[in-house]
Amino acid sequence: LFTGDIGAVAEELITTRDMKADVLKVPHHGSRASSTGAFLDAVSPEVAIVSAGWKNVFGLPHGETLERYSARGISLLRTDINGAVTIETDGFELRLTTHLTGGGS
Repeated sequence: LFTGDIGAVAEELITTRDMKADVLKVPHHGSRASSTGAFLDAVSPEVAIVSAGWKNVFGLPHGETLERYSARGISLLRTDINGAVTIETDGFELRLTTHLTGGGS
């Protein structure tokens, strides 16, 4: 599920539909105003990917947001730490590969 920069209001609309997803692109780069508990429970992803720049000035992803994923046992990949993420599937199995090309820790 590719979420772009949606926040809590759009997430609430999604919770009213059947929007289960194996992979979730974390909304709004992991800001505090996104990834509500109800949204995460409704989507119920196996893995989530945060798109955030290394040492970004906004301090994203936010710690509270990361905790919501952790509390639900959702695996998390971060472009600021893991680099680019490639997702491949044959319709049954998922293969995720990270590509750290510079920066990160």
